[in-house]
Formats: sequence, C-alpha cells, structure tokens
Amino acid sequence: MRILRIVYDWPDENVITEGLAPAPYELSISQTKLGHKIFVLCGNLNGKNLKRGKFHYSLENADIEVYNLPRALWRFGPFFTTSVFVLPYYFYLKLFQGIQLVHNHQHLGVWFLLYKWIFAFLDKTPVVAHLHITAEGREKAAILRGEKIDFFVKNFEWRFHKLSDWLSARVAQQIITVGKDTLEEISQYLKVDKSRIHLIESGVDSSRFKKDPVPYGNRASGTGGGVNLNFEKGSKILANGGRLSKRKNIDIIIKALALLPKEYKLVLWGEWDIAYKKSEIDSVIKENNLESRIKYLGKVSYFKVDNYYRACEIFLLPSSYEGLPKAVVEALASGCKVIASGFKTEHEIPNLYFLKNVNAKELSNLILEVDGKPNMYQETRQVIEKYYSWDSKAKAVDGVYALVKSQRLKA
Repeated sequence: MRILRIVYDWPDENVITEGLAPAPYELSISQTKLGHKIFVLCGNLNGKNLKRGKFHYSLENADIEVYNLPRALWRFGPFFTTSVFVLPYYFYLKLFQGIQLVHNHQHLGVWFLLYKWIFAFLDKTPVVAHLHITAEGREKAAILRGEKIDFFVKNFEWRFHKLSDWLSARVAQQIITVGKDTLEEISQYLKVDKSRIHLIESGVDSSRFKKDPVPYGNRASGTGGGVNLNFEKGSKILANGGRLSKRKNIDIIIKALALLPKEYKLVLWGEWDIAYKKSEIDSVIKENNLESRIKYLGKVSYFKVDNYYRACEIFLLPSSYEGLPKAVVEALASGCKVIASGFKTEHEIPNLYFLKNVNAKELSNLILEVDGKPNMYQETRQVIEKYYSWDSKAKAVDGVYALVKSQRLKA
C-alpha cells in the first residue's frame, strides 16, 4: 500500500528530538518490511536542512520518501506554517504518487482534515487518525494541576488542536491511540464509538534499546553504553529525559532527590521549558545544595539516547498526563527500572512501577522501595519483545488498515 504519513516531526541527523517524534519514524521502517511504501510530510525543516536545500530525501532503499516542511511557530503551533503546506503536498502526492491511504498524526493535518470533511463526497481517499493525546484532556489536566496556561497556547494552539481532534473524529474511518486514558477521552470528548478506536501503544527498536552485553557497565558510577557520567563509586543513578517541563514534574523529581541519601544522583537530558526552569527548578537545586548531585547533559540525539539509558538505574517520569511515553518503553528495554505516572499500559510490565500520588515524599519512598527490588530484566524483555517491538506494532496497524479496506469494499 502507498501510505501518506502526516506527522509533526521526524528525526534525522540534523534534528535532536524529544518526545514521541521518533515513534512514527520507527513505525514507518517496520511498515516497509510488510511491503508498504511510505510518504512522509513532516515539520522538521530546521536551519541546517534549509541552508542545505534539503526539502526531500529517501530512506530504506526509497521505500520511505520524506518531505521536510517549515517548523511550527513558537506559541502558535504549526497551524499557520507546517499544516498550511500539507494540503498542496497531498494533492501532488495523490496525483503523481498514487496515495492510497492517509495516516494523520495529531493536529498537523488540520487543514487537510477540513478539506476532507467538506469534500468527502469527491475525494474517497481513506484516512486513519493517530491521536497520542486529546486537546480537551490535556487542557483539563493542566487546569487540574493548577498550571498557568500561556495566553497564546490557550487561545490559538489549543483551539486549533481541538478543531483538529473534532475533524479527526468525523473524517477518519478508524482512529488509533497510544494509551487507555486517551482512548476514553476520545470516546467521551469527541463522541466516537469505541469500535472505531484502536489501542496500539508506543513501541521500541528492541534491536538497539537493550542492555550492554556481558560484562555489563558499572551503573554505580554512571557508566554503560559507552558513556561515563563521572559520578563517584557507589552512586545510584536516577534519570529523566525528553521535554523538561511542568507536565513532567521535574521539580517533584528534584525535591524527591533532596529527601534521598547522598549516593542518589540525577541525570537530565532534553530541552528545558526555560520559564519553568527559572521559576521552579533553579531555586530548589540551590536551596538544597544539589548542584553536585545533578547533571544536565543538554539535548541528546534519539540515535544516541540508548547509551544514556544503559548508564542509569531508575528512570523517573512522574508526569501529570501522558499517552504511553516512548521514553518509558525505551528505558525498560535498556535495562532500567521505571517509576512513572499519568498513563496506563495494556500489558503488565515487571520493571514498571506506578506512582499513585505525585509528590516528592511519595516519590522518594517509592525510589527507595524500587531500588531494593531485583531487576526483572529478562521477564521485562520478554514482554517488550512480544508486545512493544515496532514490528509487532506495524502488524497491529495493518489490522486497522484492513478494517478500512473492508469498509470501502462494503461501501
């Protein structure tokens, strides 16, 4: 099948990216193994690609064709930049490349979805919507935790995101989501029958995200996977990586660290929400004299991040709201224990522990408890390979495509 993937971001050698962005990349590679041809419209035309005139390139022996579109505007989202280009590219690819199905991720395809809603009687190309979160659920979670919401985010980005969600519910023949909570939100807020919603959680490249071969690295000093964090012998390495924001409750992690014995150290990587860092992070670190116990590694490429998981013992994600974070699956596959919140999993994973109440005291207590438990890596690995490899996810997505095809035949 010739599939058009519309996605907010796409990792390459010039884009050090966090969050879920690499997930569609890995899914696309696994889909090519099933015989599909993937065309990608993505918002990662950054400075380096623009200077090189790199608007298009091929992967996997040209089974994946990537078209770089301009990135989103700060505070306004992608609605007046990236998403504007989607529709003309769609017409081009439909006419000259014979697109047979559109797989749209989140709100990047909002104007395409609007076109399909208006002209569905003319354009019969089927659409599958992939919703990692809902705008309504995200807003309610932010309000519940008392977060101060930026004026532009609330009145521009989230409004268009809600429009996109609404259009997805009405245009797409089938909807894929990554978490149980998000499935319930799609049903509740968007009034979608659950028979049209399919839970396909995030996956992992299990061939790359794995423990070091024996002899395994020395996590007591933060070594493993070819990296050395240079902590003193006997250290216990905690970690968080990705988007370092209030929703991820990095301040709670740091407050929990202050309650733990000094041998516990924290490693952070990714992109800071600068206002959050200045208002809630820096002062906590200084007040508790934690400078020597915390290391910030900056942005880490997706193509190298597995090395950093292997140097850590417990990955922490006390998030207020998530789908299924790919960082959690990657950390588990790499041999870390994980403490997390803000989502549920379809399958029980031995090394995954859920934080019931997001506060520093409870987190610190759970860290001590989890640290005393044996690492159930082999049992965890079996679950990961069976249910969370990208090849298994690609087969599950093919099942959704088959439903779309059968609906078209009946129509």
